[in-house]
Amino acid sequence: MSMQKVLTKREKILFFATAGVIAGALLVHFVVIPALTTSNVLDKEISVARRKLAKYHWLIAQKGTLETKYNEIAALLKASAASNDAQVTVLSALEALAKNANILIVDVRPQTANTNALPYKEIIIELRTEGTMEGYLKFIYDLEHSLSLLHIQKIRLTAKANAQILDGSFTISQPNLD
Repeated sequence: MSMQKVLTKREKILFFATAGVIAGALLVHFVVIPALTTSNVLDKEISVARRKLAKYHWLIAQKGTLETKYNEIAALLKASAASNDAQVTVLSALEALAKNANILIVDVRPQTANTNALPYKEIIIELRTEGTMEGYLKFIYDLEHSLSLLHIQKIRLTAKANAQILDGSFTISQPNLD
């Protein structure tokens, strides 16, 4: 006897429905889910690539500014290499940073450094200034991130009465291997 004669109509419907559900589950498990997972991974890679591309576009747009800054730094380094006096180099760097941040230098006093405990000489400069809070924020940030390896040892900011101007007192150091 053939299989069709053995199964009733109801059993045939249940058999084909079960076979269809199993085939659908296998299709979803082995085809659809891997395709979606691959699609999500590719979407993430595309978004990362787009972010990189946006950063590269920004850098290309800033090319002129970056070249100008590079030329300024190169000129500063050439000037410092030509000058034997390291204190003059540090003072000119401080003056340029203060001018860039709209900070007025009131007084500058180079100090002698105690070099007994250190394996290198250290140039120490006391600086009194006047400026606004925004100017001081820019000055301090630029000072700590300068290529001259300047470091703030002490800082004191005091407000003037009835004014937005602050008085600043800094002790700034720079290592010197000469």
